[in-house]
Amino acid sequence: MAKTSPPIFHSINFIAPLMLILYLCIGFVPNWQAVDKIAPQWLVMSSLNFLSILYFTYNRNTLANALSLNLKSFLSLTYIGFFIWAIGSVLYAINPTEVIVNISRQGNVLLMFLSMGIYLFSMKNKIRFISWVITFILGIEIYAVLIEALDMINTTGSIQSGTLKGVTANRNITAFSLAIKLPFVLFLIHLEYKKWIKIVLCILISLTLIGLSMIQSRASFIAVGLSTLGYILLHVGIYLKANKKLSQLFQIGYFIVPLFIALLVNQTLLSSKGADALSRAATISVNTNDGSVNQRLRYYEDVFTHLTLNPIFGVGLGNWKLKSIDYDSKDISGYVVPYHAHSDFIQLGAELGIIGFLLYLGVFLWAVYFVYVLIRYSEFGVDKKVFLFLLMIALGVYIIDANLNFPIARPQVLVVWAVILALITVYYQKHLTSSQQLQSSTKLNWGFLILALIFVIPSLYVNNKVYKSLKGQMFLLQDFNSNSYNLP
Repeated sequence: MAKTSPPIFHSINFIAPLMLILYLCIGFVPNWQAVDKIAPQWLVMSSLNFLSILYFTYNRNTLANALSLNLKSFLSLTYIGFFIWAIGSVLYAINPTEVIVNISRQGNVLLMFLSMGIYLFSMKNKIRFISWVITFILGIEIYAVLIEALDMINTTGSIQSGTLKGVTANRNITAFSLAIKLPFVLFLIHLEYKKWIKIVLCILISLTLIGLSMIQSRASFIAVGLSTLGYILLHVGIYLKANKKLSQLFQIGYFIVPLFIALLVNQTLLSSKGADALSRAATISVNTNDGSVNQRLRYYEDVFTHLTLNPIFGVGLGNWKLKSIDYDSKDISGYVVPYHAHSDFIQLGAELGIIGFLLYLGVFLWAVYFVYVLIRYSEFGVDKKVFLFLLMIALGVYIIDANLNFPIARPQVLVVWAVILALITVYYQKHLTSSQQLQSSTKLNWGFLILALIFVIPSLYVNNKVYKSLKGQMFLLQDFNSNSYNLP
């Protein structure tokens, strides 16, 4: 009997999971003496991209197929098209420097998405690995929220929802960072057979929902509602496909029961401490008497007005904060300008025109189309199709955030969005390779690697420059708040 040679170990088997973990943990990077922790987080993201591109260049022959197939995806090409169009906005921007700063950031998000896809392409058990990593990160994040809330109760006897932010910069980022991770926990509940693991995961979901009820971000309540509806539809669909076994309908309880527990805890223990989730949820409306709603509607109206007057070329990527002063000057309080339009989609329309808006929207439309094709036509098993459906729920959570806030400026949520798109792209490209022969392209790979290096090295300088600026702003704010101007 002939001896079989042992499997060849390649560095990608170690590097891929390590780099994916590092990317997903970007949200834990502290402020490092900067006034906003996004500055060091962007710097870390660009550093990881630099290391990834160097690794891909060194191992270009081994990773040739992964490189080509990820780059040839319609989703990737649309995203690259959006990035190129955004670069062009430096020619007509109000402030070209602002375009350079934002191009550095958005280009790094694009590289992070492509890098994640390359790492995931050949990884075995990728859906289990990613789900467990995100679940552990969720556990750390909700622990930080609960400890902070407990400290508030012990100190003041109440919960200040507006300042409850855990490991992030504000409560909206925290809320959506928690909400977008819940579908990955629900997939592990579907995947794992051991009862004690399912119970532990249900406890994590309960704690996360309790945390969201204390944070009281109304937009996140809408996201939880979407997740609930999507999870119910998922198991109703499986029930109808699986010879109508009632056991499939009972699976819905893995989310409904934690949701009920969270509401019970909130109403019996937390509502009297200033965190009444039901009362807060009851204020969700488009009533213009609500200050927050009225502000957002005013921002949206300003953007649409500008977009109709400038349909092709906007004000330049990242420049809406400057142009918005013209529209909102009569409503500005003090020196607080409309820094964001509270909708990434329409803000990009104002900054990059209709073409930029459609290209960015196209990234999401391709993702939805890919998942539809994979669920409807692929030969993937039930587990993969369940995972893909739950990815769509997570993407839906991001879309809610992108329409009511500005996650495009926050690495904390962007890293999860990037891995969602990367997973969808990888599975769709693998589906295509099973039905048609797709070849790697040496010229395409070399072109990408060279251009990526040309971009990422200057982006390191830009992000480091911004980080140093925000460190200086920390001292400026300290002097301003203390009315003591001693530092040069």
